[in-house]
Amino acid sequence: MNTRSIWSLLLLAATLTTGSCSKENEEVPSLKFELSTGSDAGTESPVFVVPGKTVEMTYAAENATSISVEALSEGWSAEVREADSRIVLSATDDAATKATLTVTATGSGTQKISQDVELYCLNAFDDPNGTFVLNEGNMTTENGSLTWISPEGYVIDDAYKTVNGTELGNVAQDMAFCDGMIYVISQNGEGNAVGATFENDGMLVVMDAKTLKKTAAFTREELSELNWPSHVAVLDEQHIYIRDNAGVYRLDSTTGTLTFVEGSDGAPKSQFVTMNGKVYTYKSGLMSKILEISTESDAVNSISLPWSVTYDINEVLGIQKSDDGKIWIMTFGFGKPAIGKFDPTTKEIKQHLLGVKVSTGSSGVAFAARGNDIYYADNMTIYHLAFDDDKEDDTNEEGDPVSAEEWMVDVSALDKNAGLQYNGLGVHPVTGRVYINTLKSFANYGQNQIWGFDFSTSTEAPAVKYENYTNFPAGFFFPEKN
Repeated sequence: MNTRSIWSLLLLAATLTTGSCSKENEEVPSLKFELSTGSDAGTESPVFVVPGKTVEMTYAAENATSISVEALSEGWSAEVREADSRIVLSATDDAATKATLTVTATGSGTQKISQDVELYCLNAFDDPNGTFVLNEGNMTTENGSLTWISPEGYVIDDAYKTVNGTELGNVAQDMAFCDGMIYVISQNGEGNAVGATFENDGMLVVMDAKTLKKTAAFTREELSELNWPSHVAVLDEQHIYIRDNAGVYRLDSTTGTLTFVEGSDGAPKSQFVTMNGKVYTYKSGLMSKILEISTESDAVNSISLPWSVTYDINEVLGIQKSDDGKIWIMTFGFGKPAIGKFDPTTKEIKQHLLGVKVSTGSSGVAFAARGNDIYYADNMTIYHLAFDDDKEDDTNEEGDPVSAEEWMVDVSALDKNAGLQYNGLGVHPVTGRVYINTLKSFANYGQNQIWGFDFSTSTEAPAVKYENYTNFPAGFFFPEKN
């Protein structure tokens, strides 16, 4: 080999060596990845998915060679669409309520970035630990809506619309549970009192209690005999009882016919009691009566309250079902408010004195009861009375009875924007949590609060507080225990 050849080989080797070192020192592009859920519920809330509907998340990635998702639990699916940087989620009716989505971006070399997203399937609104708030809506501008508070404390602002894509009737007033269904009655249906028309699902809406999917609806025209309906109770499909300004009607949903219940004229704007296969309302006055309605007749069975009572009854403020098959009845007579437990079979009543006379509001809810614990409010102040079936009220030195009620909390002292109570209290039958809705004012109803108190833990601060979700709330409702 000549000298020129040797030098050529050495030069080639040097060139190759230099090139190899240059590639080893070259920087690997840095991987960047950011996932956006598009949720306005806050970072602590999961991504909510309605069965049968898709939810899209977007992402931004730089220097990524691939985007992948880990397999989800049964009933869930996630599809990566790299062409437009999207991830499409869906869930089936029987999907697990909770799931975790793991998204991984892979870059050059060993670079990987993973991000977890909590998912929540809205397929189980019948959890007995949940809470509903029915909203009237502003009569002149809005339809009714149904707020759902999950057992975990997540709030779905309008769960009915989220599931169905349509809305409840104008001025939703009351709801009832029966045989796996929910019935919602609205005052105006598709048109309000001043003639404005609204696009919604009608005056009476029936939905599946688990999924909230609409199963039936009756328009204002179909229920044209009703004049401002306010409350509903259901025994079966042929015995749907609706109270309006005239009294109580029975709707047979299989035929669409309405029949007036004889003797129910003047039934108050107050929630029904449904128990033991019967529906109860009342007539208030010096001759106060409990009105019992059953499937046996389209006429009421009138049950007079006893003449001889501990505390006179000139007015009935409201009734609720007791856990032992009797009826709680809040009354007022000659300056003395009282709470009583009435047995419609024996017609016996046991009463205890209250310290305040409550106002019922447009929903007709005067008080809430769980076991023998009675909760009621004088505007913004919540009171509690532990009802004793065996004990009589104590008396003072003058021999006058003394109420055993307890002052619990003045909600207005906890928030300057809590200006007035709206439509009564609710007490959760499972957790015992006491709920109250407040507004800043009628004009500023958009500033509002849902309060939940665990009084066994604290009377000074709420256990939960949710702000600006309600629209003139009609009341609290709780899924039936299975």
